[in-house]
Amino acid sequence: MAVTIAGLALGVPGARAEAPDPGAALTEPTQALERALACRGALRRAERPPVLLVHGTGSSPDESFSFGYEPALAALGFPVCTVRLPENGLVDMQRSIQYVVYAIREVAQISQRKVSLIGHSQGALLATYAPYFWPDLSAQLDDVIGLAGPYQGTTSANAGCAHGTCPVFTWQFRVGSKFNAAYLDKPQPAGPAFTAIATAFDELVLPAPQAARLNGASNVVIQDLCPARPVEHFVLVADAVAYALALDALTHRGPADPSRVSPATCLQTLIPGADLAQLAGTAPRAIANAIARIVAAASVDREPLLRCPFDVGDCPAPQVRLTRRCVSAGRLRIALAGDVDAVRDVDFKLDKRRVRRAVREPFAGVVNARVLRRARRARLRAVVYLDRPTSTRVILARSLPRCGA
Repeated sequence: MAVTIAGLALGVPGARAEAPDPGAALTEPTQALERALACRGALRRAERPPVLLVHGTGSSPDESFSFGYEPALAALGFPVCTVRLPENGLVDMQRSIQYVVYAIREVAQISQRKVSLIGHSQGALLATYAPYFWPDLSAQLDDVIGLAGPYQGTTSANAGCAHGTCPVFTWQFRVGSKFNAAYLDKPQPAGPAFTAIATAFDELVLPAPQAARLNGASNVVIQDLCPARPVEHFVLVADAVAYALALDALTHRGPADPSRVSPATCLQTLIPGADLAQLAGTAPRAIANAIARIVAAASVDREPLLRCPFDVGDCPAPQVRLTRRCVSAGRLRIALAGDVDAVRDVDFKLDKRRVRRAVREPFAGVVNARVLRRARRARLRAVVYLDRPTSTRVILARSLPRCGA
């Protein structure tokens, strides 16, 4: 009996495309995620792609962006959305980042366009981490722009926790924290363009500006463009030079290029198009509120345990299965089904003999009739190697049906 095993063409022309890996499930209440997102402008009919703004620790969307980035970007035709972090960003960042992940997906789905992110401080960190840990987001993002993001951790947090207790987010901001190490261990995702904007006079992200350097990004220090420009951590969200760099990234392919920013920008103080009345009433109160909230935040005696996806060992193991069915001309069609995005490669075997190694896609093999006739057992095996959890091997076995010619 001449029986051929032919693979189901996963991910090849004419086959149904696999959905991008969505990563870890979101565990925050859906209603809370929905309430946290707010948008101005028609997402679907806008001339420009949407921009999502993410505020920092102890702040809120209004306090960080209502006087500057929101009106300035809206005046240029960008639909602007904001996400409100739970409890002003004073909680475990493993919770807060879920609000950013949800907002990216929702804005991309509604607008049917790629989304650009601008985050300040903790917001810069969360905006950057999101595509690192939720793989489907890379295809939904254009630019990721951080203002004073503590990407390398900050020694000010180490000092704040030195006596043994500090707020949960402070533990996670430390140089050497488990949360930060989880990011540093991952390669930068392909797709989005990353820009990191820092100030040498940052009093919180220390040492400045090194702590705000993002590996693999376009890293720009304000004082490299405008020497001695007196911009500190909080004022960066209203600074004209930082805004010019962010706008350069939004309006060009790739990250910000400081050579495209006019030297005359150094003569400007505030974001062009900023609401000055709103600025005068909001900015001083916003800084005071952020400091007061941070100081009043409850302290804990250790960094919280990492959960999925920051600890891959906490993630459920991918589920894959081996399928097979007879098709025309006496052929047997086999395929891996389930979480195939987690598969690195697979060996197909009859008895103990490897008949085919398939790397990546398609996960398939072909066995000639002679090999099949010599098989002592009517069983097919697939030895599957998974990308997650690390170095996981799964052995699948199915009986071989009798397929007529």
